[in-house]
Amino acid sequence: MPHAPVPTGRPTAPRSRRRLVSIALAAVAVVGIAFVLYSAFSPSSTQAASPAAADSGAKAGTTAAAGAFTARTLLGEQVAVPGSRPSVLFFFSVGCGGCGPATHALAQAQQAVGTKANFVAVDIGPGETEQDITDFLTANQATTLAYASDTNTSLISAYQVTQLSTAVVLDAFGKPVFRAVEPAAEQIRAELAKVGA
Repeated sequence: MPHAPVPTGRPTAPRSRRRLVSIALAAVAVVGIAFVLYSAFSPSSTQAASPAAADSGAKAGTTAAAGAFTARTLLGEQVAVPGSRPSVLFFFSVGCGGCGPATHALAQAQQAVGTKANFVAVDIGPGETEQDITDFLTANQATTLAYASDTNTSLISAYQVTQLSTAVVLDAFGKPVFRAVEPAAEQIRAELAKVGA
C-alpha cells in the first residue's frame, strides 16, 4: 500500500495565487524602473532649464561657468562648450545599440567639417568609466571626438534630451538650433552650415 504524503507543516498556495503574486511583483518592478528612468531623463526643478543656466557635472573635463563645460579628446586636448564656434553634442551610452553607428556618423561629419565646429560625445550611462568610453569610441571609429561624462544628468536636463542617440547642434553662442535622434553625417553637416561651420 502506497504511503500518503506527509504534510510539511506549511500549506502550499494554489498555482493561481502564486502566479498572481509573481505578476504583482513584476508590475511593481516595472513601475520602479519607469520611475528611475523618468527621474533620470526629466528636467528637475532644482536643475537649470536652459543651457545658459546649466551647471555641468562633466567628468573628463571641468565646469568652466554656468552652462559651459569642458570636454577632452583621447589625446588630452580640452574642448570648451560653448566655445568660439558651433558645437555638436551627441548623447550616448556604451550599452546603447543604435549609439555606435550614430557616433560613427558624427565622426564622419567631423572629418568633413574639420575645425569649424566642436564635436563632443556626452556619455550619460551611470557607472561607465573613461576606459569604457575610450573603448566605445575606438570600436566605432570615432576617436577624434571629444568626450564628457554627464554624471549628474545636468546636461541632459539642460539640453532637454529625452532619448539616447540624440544629437544637438549649438550655434557659436551655445544656443540649440537643431536636434535629431541618430542623424546622418550629411544632416549634421547641413545643420552646421546653417550656423556658419
